[in-house]
Amino acid sequence: NIRERFPSTKTHWLPNGVDLDFYNPQKIKANGFRKKNNLSESDIVFFYGGILGHAQGLQVVLEAAKIVNKNEDVKIILQGAGPEREMLMELNEELNLSNVLFLPPVAKNEMPGILKEVDVALVPLRKLDIFQGAIPSKIFEALAMKKALLLGVDGEARHHFIDKARAGLFFEPENSIDLAKNIIELANNRAQIAEMGERARAYVQTNFNRDNISKDFLEILNNN
Repeated sequence: NIRERFPSTKTHWLPNGVDLDFYNPQKIKANGFRKKNNLSESDIVFFYGGILGHAQGLQVVLEAAKIVNKNEDVKIILQGAGPEREMLMELNEELNLSNVLFLPPVAKNEMPGILKEVDVALVPLRKLDIFQGAIPSKIFEALAMKKALLLGVDGEARHHFIDKARAGLFFEPENSIDLAKNIIELANNRAQIAEMGERARAYVQTNFNRDNISKDFLEILNNN
């Protein structure tokens, strides 16, 4: 968008990325996350970790959870804090959901162990034009841990991680019916989840390795 508006300006895209050594599923051991939260090994765990805020539009997750509530294997975790937490917990109670678990935020060093034990990373944003270029940083971490992605972010994130990486499924932002449909599809196909996870890490390893991003940026600076 900047290049289109200012074609004569020299620009370089410096994306976010991931520390592939810190988020390395071969090195990370399970930390008892499932057992601690009464989740069975047979559960398909859809995980959102981050700010429970206005931009995320997390009501769509609870509305979708209501639709898939009869599928006992599906569990949805919302982990974090933020201005919408209380409202979301009230909505959860109002909808009488048994498949959603709210957890408090944790330190960064606990996240690899948590991601190790979940199945699908859930990343929504509200349906706003401003988010067409958004790539939430939590995507990189989950994909590096070989997690399939259920993405409710259109634009650049969809282009990279759904269309090119084939690392997950896209649902229309703020569309609970579409989200529920994709939850059910993944829950009924565990092999697909594993395949998406393998493609996920391969894609971020090639395109969003933080070490490589830093080296490329340094080269740009040295040459300009």
